[in-house]
Amino acid sequence: MVSVGCKEKGANATDQAESRSVKERTIEVKVAPVKVMDVDYTIDAVGSFLPNDDVTISSEVIGTVREVFVDEGDPVERGDILLKIDDEKARLMFEETKSMIMVSRVTLDKLLAWTRKERIKQIEAKLDQARIDLEKIKKDYLRYKELYENGVVDKSTLDNVQARYEISKIKVLSAEEEYRISIAGPTREEVGVIKAKVARAEARLRVAEKNLKDTTVLSPITGMVSKKVISVGEYVKAGTKLIRIVQNDPLKLSLSIPERFAGEVRTGQTLLAGVKAFPKERFEGKIYYISPESDRSTRSFEVKAKIGNKDSKLRPGFFAEVALITSVKKHAMVLPEETVVLVAEKPSIFIVRKDRAVLDHIRVGRRFSGKVEVISEKLKENDTVVTAGQNNLVDGAPVKVAKER
Repeated sequence: MVSVGCKEKGANATDQAESRSVKERTIEVKVAPVKVMDVDYTIDAVGSFLPNDDVTISSEVIGTVREVFVDEGDPVERGDILLKIDDEKARLMFEETKSMIMVSRVTLDKLLAWTRKERIKQIEAKLDQARIDLEKIKKDYLRYKELYENGVVDKSTLDNVQARYEISKIKVLSAEEEYRISIAGPTREEVGVIKAKVARAEARLRVAEKNLKDTTVLSPITGMVSKKVISVGEYVKAGTKLIRIVQNDPLKLSLSIPERFAGEVRTGQTLLAGVKAFPKERFEGKIYYISPESDRSTRSFEVKAKIGNKDSKLRPGFFAEVALITSVKKHAMVLPEETVVLVAEKPSIFIVRKDRAVLDHIRVGRRFSGKVEVISEKLKENDTVVTAGQNNLVDGAPVKVAKER
């Protein structure tokens, strides 16, 4: 027992000596300074690009295509003329409807004018003249009747004079009725009927005007002609598809976010998208839509963002790898990834202070582009940290910083 005890005591002494030897031996290391910067916290996702707008234009009138001004691939602005449909029939209908409404308005004006003094005077003068004519014709009739009874004129001559007399009496009665109405004014029903005719004519005029306007087909959006399905001379009906226009600036980006991140996603947040066609570039966008429901099969919800595409690099259908920035940590301490090693199964770094290595157990935050965010109570902004040579270090070991070659 004494022998064993002596051996164990000797072994411990040896270990302590070796530890002191390692601790006192100066070790050459490489270092890097702490960088203080803002760090983005992100959610990684994948998505697909969609056109911002996609419109298929159809004909609203019947006719023959007379001219087409665009072809597939052509850029167009909102309001540009795309094509023209023969407008002869629509123009004739427009002009005819204009004539009808003019007649209806004139009729209404005449009806309402009956209450005017000038109009009443005209009707009264017309009535006086009709009565004067009737008295004259009446005297002629009585004279010719006497001549007929005396055998001077024949029955045919008397009948002609009598017919003129009867017509004259009707004219007087008509003039008296017109005068009576002019004094009393038109009835509400009469005015209502004419006004209804005017309203119908005006409605038909608006339809005719729209039909004439629709023979010229305009682009409703700014974009690019994706498809043209008609040609000059082709007869089209209302509803016939004509041209498809796609708007690619900006583009929409649709992505699926796991439902566990629902509390972290908000409209207005920034995201960065990468595509295989341009591996060194990142395209920035803003979230404008968050789906109010989650997909039961995938346990995720849809998010949409808009991304500018003025140079037309991106195209609808492109697959995108996305980093959605949910928050930004200000003044975070960032180191190269190689500074972090495992010591006693804990992520650790060695800080160089006064030519000695200071062991610091840390927490690792965000990792990005070969860098890592370090969360530590010991680390200071002006510190330098070992990037190479940590395998031979212990806490407090003397170190020498290697000169850069």
